[in-house]
Amino acid sequence: SIDQSLITTTNKSSKNKENKVPKTPDILLLNTCTIRDHAEQKVYDALGPYTALKRAGRPLAIVVAGCVAQQEGEALLRRFPEVDLVLGPQYIPWLGDLLIEVGKGSQLAMTESM
Repeated sequence: SIDQSLITTTNKSSKNKENKVPKTPDILLLNTCTIRDHAEQKVYDALGPYTALKRAGRPLAIVVAGCVAQQEGEALLRRFPEVDLVLGPQYIPWLGDLLIEVGKGSQLAMTESM
């Protein structure tokens, strides 16, 4: 999809390599779509095992991007406090910079209209 291509390109061109950031944890990025049947439930089901790993102490940055992220926004952070970044499609070009903030301990919901 176009969003997935943008995410891949943005991540590859990210300035992460240049910045002095604490060791980057593993990153889980769920790119979501509301067109699918039961989209929200599928996201919740997919997050379950990863939030359990994070609660168990595994260093893991969890990012939910795309249409479900846009729709759910901060409610997703309240339901899954282990999620680090909720990212609407309009913020994909800033993924690299936002991951730097996550690496510094920030929890963000970037879903506001631009």
